[in-house]
Amino acid sequence: MENHLKKVLHHLYINPLEKCNLACKICYTRKTSPILSEEKILSFIARYQKEYELKIITFCGGEVFTLSYFPDLVNSLTAQGIFIQIITNGTVDTLDSFIHPNLINVIVSVDGVEKYHDSNRGVGNFRKSISFIKKARLLGFHSEVFSIVTKQNYPQIDEFESSLTKEVGPIEVTYHPRKPPMYLLHHPISNIQGEVNGFDYLEKSDLIRLMKTHTVFPPLDLGCYQIAVASTGIIYGCCEGFMPLGKISDPIKTLFLALQKRIGGPCKGCSQPEFMCGIRDVLSVS
Repeated sequence: MENHLKKVLHHLYINPLEKCNLACKICYTRKTSPILSEEKILSFIARYQKEYELKIITFCGGEVFTLSYFPDLVNSLTAQGIFIQIITNGTVDTLDSFIHPNLINVIVSVDGVEKYHDSNRGVGNFRKSISFIKKARLLGFHSEVFSIVTKQNYPQIDEFESSLTKEVGPIEVTYHPRKPPMYLLHHPISNIQGEVNGFDYLEKSDLIRLMKTHTVFPPLDLGCYQIAVASTGIIYGCCEGFMPLGKISDPIKTLFLALQKRIGGPCKGCSQPEFMCGIRDVLSVS
């Protein structure tokens, strides 16, 4: 846990906005209005760099590609040699605006085979996301797929991976079990359940099997905590945290000490060990 915490110092998570261009049926993010300005983000990063060397920054939304300033922001960061990860739905293409694609990894949300994916994210969006990945690879970006798993698409994983390989070539896929009701109904911030019919939660046995046989998020050994900047300017201990560590104007070392004190639970730890993204009971028996 101590060694892992030292690595965490070098990886920052930033969520500049909650708004998105899609209206996915199982989205659990409140589409609130606050948007972090480019100036606030760069100022925080500059202060962070004075305390700890930043090697990776992960950006997520909402949909960050809808931000007009986003390419300029990323270009200024890659010019400093910082590796950038971008979690995106892959339907907004501004890829030509990025100067250093070899320093950028696009993590594209694709939830399964075309019919299933579009039933959640809207007709035609599977093809947009696949085209996005293909173009990104041609331009020299790194790429991965992030896929939400429900009872309906879990049996289709092999078919899904085969079709992905045919479409874009070999690509890493990380599976994210749909947040269980414990998370969706009790999370004090993102307490949105979304549609259930056609997107049912995995049975506990299937969830455990998925976590044991595939790359998943959160990882089986946890350790997904880090300094995470929300669109409100509040700092949390992970990308989906709800117990604040402080705010964006606080001293960086104060924020990291608050994170360090929070870490607990099994394996590499969790910044909210009492909650663990709502899967504490599952992890305890797996």
